[in-house]
Amino acid sequence: MFNDMQTSRDLNTNFRDKFISSGNYEIGVDMSVLVLCTGAWPLSPPSSTFSIPNPLEKGITLFQQFYQNQHSGRKLHWLYQLSKGEVRANYFKHTKAGYTLQVSTYQMAVLLEYNLVETLSFEDLSTNTRISTDILKQIMEILTKAKILIGDGDLESPATKYRLNFDFKSKKYRVNLNVPLKTEQKQEQDETHQHVQEDRKILIQAAVVRIMKTRKTLGYNQLVTETIGQLQQRFKPTIPDIKKSIDILIEKEYLARAEGQKDTFNYLA
Repeated sequence: MFNDMQTSRDLNTNFRDKFISSGNYEIGVDMSVLVLCTGAWPLSPPSSTFSIPNPLEKGITLFQQFYQNQHSGRKLHWLYQLSKGEVRANYFKHTKAGYTLQVSTYQMAVLLEYNLVETLSFEDLSTNTRISTDILKQIMEILTKAKILIGDGDLESPATKYRLNFDFKSKKYRVNLNVPLKTEQKQEQDETHQHVQEDRKILIQAAVVRIMKTRKTLGYNQLVTETIGQLQQRFKPTIPDIKKSIDILIEKEYLARAEGQKDTFNYLA
């Protein structure tokens, strides 16, 4: 993981020197990319389709080409649901300075649709951004609650119109709109729970092996008791999880049932 962070810093420095600082290409945005190895990071693929906004497309294409020229054979998978950025908004009536909106990339895609028009329907935004309906609904809820946009009509209807709020006011000139979506929070919680469960299974198996390596032969009830005793300072393993771990270790031939004794186990060296 530390190698990925350093590699990403070097990649971005070289990319900026070649395509941004030198002025060889007009990317149009200031961007940086975090490149991570799939096997080292527990990151899930996007749960929604997505159409890259035109202002971002050139920079993404150039970075992809730049990366593949340096690392032939590798493939980048873009996790747009985890990316973020800043948008400068200058359309407000009461201030010439405007506001800097800190947004997710999905939110950015929605707001960039208003560069040419002041009002768009939910259906228009869905078609243009290709963001899934459930995620787009949450995005629109955040933007209307923050009063960046104003919704006219039933917010559950595809025909609902959303228009720019020219009267928006904030005490801060940097407005953070990038709050977690409900679906993302649930997905993240589920993934974290799954990783915790997998880690605990490995710890239970390791504890059982340590105990049996010392005892050589042990009954089921005593093995369960000693396993709980070893792990209780970290977490309290459940009896079904310990039983499953014992079964797995038998399959892997770390343990074997004692002949003629169903609830007694031998350690296999």
